[in-house]
Amino acid sequence: METLHIKARKDSPEITLDPKSGNFSIIGVSHPENVTSFYEPVLSWLMQFKIETEKNGVKSAKPINFRLFFKYINSASYKYLITLLQFMQEIFEMGVPVQIVWNYEPGDDDMAESGYELVEYSGIKAPFVCEVSTDPI
Repeated sequence: METLHIKARKDSPEITLDPKSGNFSIIGVSHPENVTSFYEPVLSWLMQFKIETEKNGVKSAKPINFRLFFKYINSASYKYLITLLQFMQEIFEMGVPVQIVWNYEPGDDDMAESGYELVEYSGIKAPFVCEVSTDPI
Protein backbone atom coordinates (compact mmCIF):
# COMPACT_ATOMS: atom_id res chain seq x y z
CA MET A 1 0.00 0.00 0.00
CA GLU A 2 1.29 3.44 -0.93
CA THR A 3 2.02 6.21 1.55
CA LEU A 4 -0.63 8.90 1.86
CA HIS A 5 0.92 12.35 2.00
CA ILE A 6 -1.06 15.58 2.09
CA LYS A 7 0.94 18.79 2.24
CA ALA A 8 0.12 21.40 4.84
CA ARG A 9 -1.68 24.55 3.86
CA LYS A 10 -2.43 27.65 5.91
CA ASP A 11 -5.70 26.08 7.14
CA SER A 12 -4.95 22.34 7.04
CA PRO A 13 -2.29 20.06 8.53
CA GLU A 14 0.35 17.94 6.88
CA ILE A 15 -0.69 14.30 6.92
CA THR A 16 1.66 11.39 6.35
CA LEU A 17 0.50 7.78 6.67
CA ASP A 18 3.43 5.52 5.80
CA PRO A 19 2.64 1.81 6.19
CA LYS A 20 6.18 0.75 5.22
CA SER A 21 7.78 2.57 8.17
CA GLY A 22 4.76 2.55 10.47
CA ASN A 23 5.07 6.31 10.95
CA PHE A 24 1.73 8.08 10.79
CA SER A 25 1.45 11.80 11.58
CA ILE A 26 -0.87 14.77 11.42
CA ILE A 27 0.90 18.04 12.13
CA GLY A 28 -0.12 21.68 11.92
CA VAL A 29 -3.30 23.73 11.97
CA SER A 30 -6.65 22.07 11.28
CA HIS A 31 -9.51 24.32 10.25
CA PRO A 32 -10.03 23.53 6.57
CA GLU A 33 -12.88 25.31 4.83
CA ASN A 34 -14.46 21.96 3.94
CA VAL A 35 -13.41 19.56 6.67
CA THR A 36 -15.28 16.63 5.10
CA SER A 37 -13.49 16.85 1.75
CA PHE A 38 -10.16 17.24 3.58
CA TYR A 39 -10.48 14.28 5.97
CA GLU A 40 -12.51 11.83 3.83
CA PRO A 41 -9.45 10.69 1.81
CA VAL A 42 -7.66 10.00 5.11
CA LEU A 43 -10.58 7.93 6.42
CA SER A 44 -10.77 6.06 3.10
CA TRP A 45 -7.05 5.34 3.21
CA LEU A 46 -7.31 4.00 6.78
CA MET A 47 -10.25 1.79 5.79
CA GLN A 48 -8.21 0.38 2.90
CA PHE A 49 -5.20 -0.07 5.18
CA LYS A 50 -7.35 -2.03 7.63
CA ILE A 51 -8.75 -4.23 4.83
CA GLU A 52 -5.29 -4.91 3.38
CA THR A 53 -3.85 -5.64 6.83
CA GLU A 54 -6.60 -8.20 7.46
CA LYS A 55 -6.05 -9.72 4.01
CA ASN A 56 -2.24 -9.86 4.26
CA GLY A 57 -2.13 -10.94 7.88
CA VAL A 58 -1.52 -8.77 10.90
CA LYS A 59 1.99 -10.16 11.37
CA SER A 60 3.06 -8.47 8.13
CA ALA A 61 2.06 -5.00 9.42
CA LYS A 62 4.66 -2.70 10.98
CA PRO A 63 3.98 -1.32 14.46
CA ILE A 64 2.32 2.08 14.10
CA ASN A 65 3.54 5.23 15.80
CA PHE A 66 0.77 7.79 15.25
CA ARG A 67 1.92 11.31 16.10
CA LEU A 68 -0.48 14.23 16.35
CA PHE A 69 0.82 17.75 16.86
CA PHE A 70 -1.54 20.69 16.42
CA LYS A 71 -1.29 24.41 16.90
CA TYR A 72 -5.05 24.75 16.44
CA ILE A 73 -8.03 22.43 15.84
CA ASN A 74 -11.56 23.59 15.05
CA SER A 75 -14.57 21.65 16.33
CA ALA A 76 -15.37 20.10 12.94
CA SER A 77 -11.80 18.72 12.67
CA TYR A 78 -12.06 17.46 16.25
CA LYS A 79 -14.96 15.20 15.24
CA TYR A 80 -12.92 13.71 12.40
CA LEU A 81 -9.96 13.15 14.70
CA ILE A 82 -12.20 11.11 16.99
CA THR A 83 -13.15 8.96 14.00
CA LEU A 84 -9.49 8.60 12.97
CA LEU A 85 -8.58 7.44 16.47
CA GLN A 86 -11.45 4.96 16.40
CA PHE A 87 -9.96 3.49 13.20
CA MET A 88 -6.62 3.23 14.99
CA GLN A 89 -8.36 1.39 17.83
CA GLU A 90 -9.86 -1.10 15.35
CA ILE A 91 -6.41 -1.68 13.85
CA PHE A 92 -4.99 -2.10 17.38
CA GLU A 93 -7.72 -4.63 18.22
CA MET A 94 -6.71 -6.62 15.11
CA GLY A 95 -3.33 -7.14 16.77
CA VAL A 96 -1.23 -4.43 15.13
CA PRO A 97 0.89 -2.62 17.76
CA VAL A 98 -0.24 1.02 17.85
CA GLN A 99 1.04 3.91 19.93
CA ILE A 100 -0.64 7.32 19.88
CA VAL A 101 1.65 10.26 20.63
CA TRP A 102 -0.08 13.59 21.24
CA ASN A 103 2.35 16.51 21.19
CA TYR A 104 1.65 20.07 22.21
CA GLU A 105 3.71 23.23 22.44
CA PRO A 106 5.19 24.27 25.81
CA GLY A 107 2.60 26.07 27.90
CA ASP A 108 -0.35 25.07 25.70
CA ASP A 109 -2.36 23.37 28.42
CA ASP A 110 -5.56 23.61 26.38
CA MET A 111 -4.03 21.55 23.57
CA ALA A 112 -2.71 19.01 26.09
CA GLU A 113 -6.22 18.68 27.50
CA SER A 114 -7.59 18.26 23.96
CA GLY A 115 -5.36 15.23 23.52
CA TYR A 116 -6.70 13.58 26.65
CA GLU A 117 -10.28 14.42 25.65
CA LEU A 118 -9.83 12.94 22.16
CA VAL A 119 -8.55 9.69 23.61
CA GLU A 120 -11.44 9.57 26.08
CA TYR A 121 -14.12 10.41 23.49
CA SER A 122 -12.72 7.99 20.92
CA GLY A 123 -12.56 5.12 23.41
CA ILE A 124 -9.07 4.19 22.26
CA LYS A 125 -7.25 1.64 24.41
CA ALA A 126 -3.96 1.64 22.47
CA PRO A 127 -0.98 3.08 24.35
CA PHE A 128 -1.18 6.87 24.54
CA VAL A 129 1.48 9.45 25.38
CA CYS A 130 0.82 13.17 25.81
CA GLU A 131 4.00 15.24 25.87
CA VAL A 132 5.47 18.65 25.16
CA SER A 133 7.35 19.08 21.90
CA THR A 134 8.94 22.02 20.15
CA ASP A 135 9.76 19.98 17.05
CA PRO A 136 6.96 20.01 14.45
CA ILE A 137 8.69 17.34 12.36
